[in-house]
Amino acid sequence: MLAWADVERILSGGRFYWISTTDADGRPHLVQQWGAWVDDHLYFEGSERTHWAQNLARDARVAFGTQTGTRALFGQGTVDVVRGVTADIAKRIARQYATKYGRTFDYRPKAEKYEKEHVFRATPSKIIAFDVKHFTASGTRFTF
Repeated sequence: MLAWADVERILSGGRFYWISTTDADGRPHLVQQWGAWVDDHLYFEGSERTHWAQNLARDARVAFGTQTGTRALFGQGTVDVVRGVTADIAKRIARQYATKYGRTFDYRPKAEKYEKEHVFRATPSKIIAFDVKHFTASGTRFTF
């Protein structure tokens, strides 16, 4: 079984997050996003005009997943659009983006971006985490 500290390492260390929303007709819509795990929330960017953002505006339920090394997780929750996070949260989001995406993708947003603009915030209701090498013995469910 994995401890919550392990799950937080997977969430904060994940470079790519799969985000699944639901179309109006019930079909799933899956996209890959960059993101930052801060204070038990997954923050990610994007235009509110994208297909997935319009889905979230209509139905805030989301499924997401990521992997770090042999450890992976998937979760469910809801998403809200935050217009201007606190300075502390903004700095922590910007720091994670710079660390994860700055060197490879030359993306280093300033904290002010998150203080002034919108960002999507996923609040998990359930997360299931596991180590791929020890799949049958490591699976752990967390509910919130």
